[in-house]
Amino acid sequence: MTNPFRDQEKFMRACDQSVDGSNPAQFKMYLKLIKEEFDELQVAQGINLETGEQTGPVDMVETLDALLDIVVVTIGAMHSAGMDAEGGWKEVMQTNFAKIDKETGKVRKREDGKVLKPVGWTPPELAPFITKK
Repeated sequence: MTNPFRDQEKFMRACDQSVDGSNPAQFKMYLKLIKEEFDELQVAQGINLETGEQTGPVDMVETLDALLDIVVVTIGAMHSAGMDAEGGWKEVMQTNFAKIDKETGKVRKREDGKVLKPVGWTPPELAPFITKK
């Protein structure tokens, strides 16, 4: 099975990028790439998210491309910041799964679809994943 965190690390090494600690210049490059890809997503969806205005047709192939590229460059940013992206992911997902009601197998949601936190829910503890060991 493929692991997107290890796949991106392998690709970054092939690009002569650092993955074993913080690289502020490389991190900034990835932040710019995230914005670029987000802008491409808006074009692919034919929407201006600031105004909500539909500016053109929807292209689902380009939408998928932009969304996947956002994942890739976001993982690249986390590696560039020296973060344990995979460990952080597992921690966040563990806390997300804790939002699922054990009896119904579903989450409680607001009217707009946002998932609500159950009583006693605790947020993810992400500090241990900030610096790779």
